Amino acid sequence: MISYCIASYRPTYSTLLVQDLIRKTTAPYEILIWLNTDDEGYEKFLEEQRAQGAPVRIVGKTRENIGMQAYPLLFAESQYDLIAQIDDDVVAVSRNIAEYASDVFGKFPSVKQLVADVWQDDYTTGARPPMSSYRAYEPEHELYEGPIDGWFSVFHRSVLPLAQARYGDTYLPLGALLRNLLRETGRLGLLCTKFKVFHVIGPQYVSHFGMLEFEIEKYRRLGRHEIVNWYEGARATLPPPEELSARVRNIFASLDKR
Repeated sequence: MISYCIASYRPTYSTLLVQDLIRKTTAPYEILIWLNTDDEGYEKFLEEQRAQGAPVRIVGKTRENIGMQAYPLLFAESQYDLIAQIDDDVVAVSRNIAEYASDVFGKFPSVKQLVADVWQDDYTTGARPPMSSYRAYEPEHELYEGPIDGWFSVFHRSVLPLAQARYGDTYLPLGALLRNLLRETGRLGLLCTKFKVFHVIGPQYVSHFGMLEFEIEKYRRLGRHEIVNWYEGARATLPPPEELSARVRNIFASLDKR
């Protein structure tokens, strides 16, 4: 039913993501990984999951980070009708995503892409704008038109050629680009609040996972000085570790129940 595609540059996060996908997916699935890093521990973890019967496969590996350029290569290896582009800093997901997406695609033939909602609180937006930026498309099915991207973007195989468009940039908004290409052909990419993920955005939660310095250096290399300043400026005001741990446990528990 669904092919999960992950370009993994941050094993700290993507280890949790792979574990959660394996634990919660009840439909036929596969997890396709492109290694954008050289991490023996992570490769061993993936091989252990495979040895235990999980349908995990390393599609390719580059010692230097090729970023979003890995996704068309992953899409090309997918076997199921539903294909998911997932950012590697998503660490937890709700249940039955494949089943919900399949149902929507069956009921609304013009809808070809669904992007998951994200956990939001006073420490994170999850990269999604406020709901005031969206217009209801089918409220009964929790579908909304508005800004979307590829933090967790599920698209139908029938539009695979559009999703495989090649771009030269290491980082670019592939999910948003697919939505725009769909609109040009009279089809739709929508936000679906029926399913939700924890997308680790913001210095507080990034620090909980021990990734603050890593993210600062990454954004510095990318020239994203506004994010560097935001993350650096938060160092002195980070919440106590026990508060962040409690919040993260609550997020994981909430997504488990959905």
